[in-house]
Amino acid sequence: MAESLLDYAPPEFARVLAGEPVPPAGGGEPVRAEIARTFTMANFIVAAVDSYSADWTDYTNASSAHYPATPSVSLEAADAHLPSYIRADLEADRMIPDERLAEAVRAALPSVGNVCARPSASVPEMGVWTCPECAHTIDPMELTIGEAVLIASYLGVGPDCGVRETDRDGLIELDRDNPWLFMRCIDCLAWSHLAEHLATQCVTFWFPSPVSAYQSGPGLWWDQERLLTRATWLPLRTEVDALERTAQYNFRMWKVKKMIDVADRGLHAARFQLTRWRRDAIAARETLVRTMFGAGRSIVDTGLALVHLVEQQETEPARQRLQEDRDTSRSLRRTWLRQKERWARMYLGN
Repeated sequence: MAESLLDYAPPEFARVLAGEPVPPAGGGEPVRAEIARTFTMANFIVAAVDSYSADWTDYTNASSAHYPATPSVSLEAADAHLPSYIRADLEADRMIPDERLAEAVRAALPSVGNVCARPSASVPEMGVWTCPECAHTIDPMELTIGEAVLIASYLGVGPDCGVRETDRDGLIELDRDNPWLFMRCIDCLAWSHLAEHLATQCVTFWFPSPVSAYQSGPGLWWDQERLLTRATWLPLRTEVDALERTAQYNFRMWKVKKMIDVADRGLHAARFQLTRWRRDAIAARETLVRTMFGAGRSIVDTGLALVHLVEQQETEPARQRLQEDRDTSRSLRRTWLRQKERWARMYLGN
């Protein structure tokens, strides 16, 4: 950097940097104060046009403002938003990741392969669903009062209530005008019946509403209130509490990881933009110095003009905005690192 500056600087510039006195242009002995002033300005010029980027604050050699994505995780995948430990269960085809819970489901419904699968998918052409476990049937053409009440609890009453009265002695049947709603109502009735089986093993089963297209699948977990009703179930309740505590900690750590990643991406982008701003600023300074030296201006005059330019650059709104973005990302990162430590202490009981 200094060598390139010396190429277009006045001949006495190198002597001034070395601290050697330079005779005034009009002759005579150099004034001590002027020597110090010229020396200061020369060193300021060198520092202001320093392009050795490795010493810059917030320097990055990245080629893009976008933080590189982790190669092992596709951001386009449908499950990209899920924590990695949940994706691992799905990839291993474990619909029920907790083995104790899976055992309870098998004990309640040994004849059902996948309790979360849509029952309507296995309904024969006649439309009557039969429970694989107890042979209970649900006939959509002849609903019981309880089944009609269940559908009404979701869809209400009116023309779109999903059921209608037939001409056969006032029987109630599912409305077949909307085949998609018809299938969802069968799912609702069948899943509700399977939930009764699961309740015998202290398992709570929930499923999506038939009102609209499904946005999520069914789920199940232990009925913790019922686990307290028998002394023989208390050890299981203790185990379930520990599982939930661990699951909560895993989710919190995943959340921390995501938020720190957000902060790192913001910090990376701010540093990239600040590095580019610094390069542009130094290019403008170098142009000014080169122009003034080329016009025969003195070291002091050039230094004063450069001071003015640097002060203008330091207060540019664009630079201040980038610095605010950088500081915000740093603060966000510190906040979540502290939260991580706090949650870790809570999990360990400290």
